[in-house]
Amino acid sequence: MIAYTGHLNIFRRRSEKRIRLVVMLLLYFSFLCNGQTTDTTIIIRNDTVISLIKPGNLEIEKVPEGKKLEEILRDYSEKNFFSRKLHEWLVKSSLDSINTTSQNENNLQFSGKRIAHIDIRNIPPLGGSVNDTTIVSDSWQVKIGNKLRFETVPQIVLKTLTFEAGQSLSEADIADSERLLRSLSFINDAKIVVWPYAGNNDSVNISVYIQDRYPHAVSIGLKNQQPSVSLINKNLFGRGISLSHTIVTPTTDNRDWGFRETFETENFLGEYINFELDYSHIKNLQVISGNLEKNFVLPEIKYAGGITVNRSYVNPRLNDYPSIEWEPPLDYRRQNYWLGRSFLFGEYNHPLRSNFYITTRFLDLKLFDQAENHEFLPDGKFYFGGLSFSKRGYYKNNLIYSFGRTEDVPYGFLTSFNYGYQQDDGSTRHYLNFHHSMGKALIPSKGYVYLSADIGSFFRAGSPEQGHLKLVGEYITPLIKVRNSELRNFFEIQYVNGLKRFPGEYLFLDEDVNGLHRFDYSESIKGTEKIVLKTEQVFFTNIEPLGFKFAAFTFFDTAFLKESSKSLFNNTPYFSFGGGLRIRNDNLVFNTLQIRLAIMPRVPSGEFPLSLRITGETTRDFKDFVPHQPGSPVFY
Repeated sequence: MIAYTGHLNIFRRRSEKRIRLVVMLLLYFSFLCNGQTTDTTIIIRNDTVISLIKPGNLEIEKVPEGKKLEEILRDYSEKNFFSRKLHEWLVKSSLDSINTTSQNENNLQFSGKRIAHIDIRNIPPLGGSVNDTTIVSDSWQVKIGNKLRFETVPQIVLKTLTFEAGQSLSEADIADSERLLRSLSFINDAKIVVWPYAGNNDSVNISVYIQDRYPHAVSIGLKNQQPSVSLINKNLFGRGISLSHTIVTPTTDNRDWGFRETFETENFLGEYINFELDYSHIKNLQVISGNLEKNFVLPEIKYAGGITVNRSYVNPRLNDYPSIEWEPPLDYRRQNYWLGRSFLFGEYNHPLRSNFYITTRFLDLKLFDQAENHEFLPDGKFYFGGLSFSKRGYYKNNLIYSFGRTEDVPYGFLTSFNYGYQQDDGSTRHYLNFHHSMGKALIPSKGYVYLSADIGSFFRAGSPEQGHLKLVGEYITPLIKVRNSELRNFFEIQYVNGLKRFPGEYLFLDEDVNGLHRFDYSESIKGTEKIVLKTEQVFFTNIEPLGFKFAAFTFFDTAFLKESSKSLFNNTPYFSFGGGLRIRNDNLVFNTLQIRLAIMPRVPSGEFPLSLRITGETTRDFKDFVPHQPGSPVFY
């Protein structure tokens, strides 16, 4: 167990009572007399968190009738709707927000002190937790499983941290380092604890607790009627190197074997550079590609960029048009280069930091042997430049997209303006694009809102073409206790309009990400304008056999697609609704196992309106407020 844990727990329980009373009294008297805050307790509210500084030593525990103030407010809340909402906002939500920042406040008291020593402590992936290091499994299977792997070597962890021994400690460095460690695909969770340095009040020791994901995995899949088997290692020799070997077996209709090899390393040379090589030789996919990229993962990073070289001999898809599958498959070469410079405004040791970005990009796409030349394929050389302003921060939460591991939720905004120039055979085009997005946690504890808007178009001789307008709104509710489960609701509305698109260039109700659950009839259902409304209810259960967690879910999606000259809402809507079960172990590198039943009342002629599917799903991630390479976004 972490040293001092017992003392900290005792202190925390005592402090929580005092914190509740102090918060209630401050809020109550501020409503009555609009007075100043006390000189012993200061509550600072910002966009996402409530930070408590110096809780003080107030000993007020009870009111004259012998009841705690919280109990009186709770009793009074049962009288009417208004009092229930008042109790919910003043008591429940505020206290929840305070409790989530206790670790940050503990680290804050050591800010500015010299770091004397850093030690790395590895928690086994099976049967362990960074939040309670006393958890040890007695299962012999777990013990053997933990031994059949390499722990992440300390050097990999140390080069990811934004601080080192001898430097002064800052609160931002602690939060950023935890977030960067959790972003590595081979690490499940991370926690940094600051300790007093014995004999020197100006120095501190730091313990970095990391829990690896179990690196070995076997995956079985079926695509295009061809079964495949993949052998995966996400942390080879504990060095953060990922290897994947896939064999595609033949069927009665296809006697060709296929294989795919993938090599990947993260935070290469400690510079937050990711490197990936991919080689595929399958009947419908023959490609070799390499990617070297560094993103603005920290506000302090000055330079970022990337190089991608792709040679596809047989490929049914193109990165710039991921929703379209080409017949016959394309043969092309794609080279992409981008570079960005960031300027940080204000102090770096602040939870919400602002940056100004200048980005440039060059894309060279050459298509070979096109049997059916489509006018809207982006063949040629493209030059892009962008200016962006971002203000971003992160706060911790869980049970959103993961099944219990710590999640870093971004908040803030991003505004970008891009200009582009295309040069192809005998003609030129200009490109303009504007993007704005924002995300905010509704305080206190009222969920999370994300909004974004994109509008852009190419211009040829002053006339717009291949334009787009995309508006997105998302809302994630706070957790709701339902007996032994936790319920969270997800709502999304998306509007997309193709402006002056070329003939044959369509929008689709493709499955999940930009369309309806289990709706993938892109060949027969297509249009030029769409609006999609999606809802999902996820029940996180307390069932946890062998570390596998279960979440039941239901969904109801509606979409309007402009398929004719009629206005959007004069077209008959499409629906998809149903439910299923997700099974995941965050300690493993496996995808989430999903069993889903979908009902689609309206489908193309000859298709069945029911779908039962078992799939492996990747974990969804948040949209961050960081610019990437400039250029034309994909058209959904």
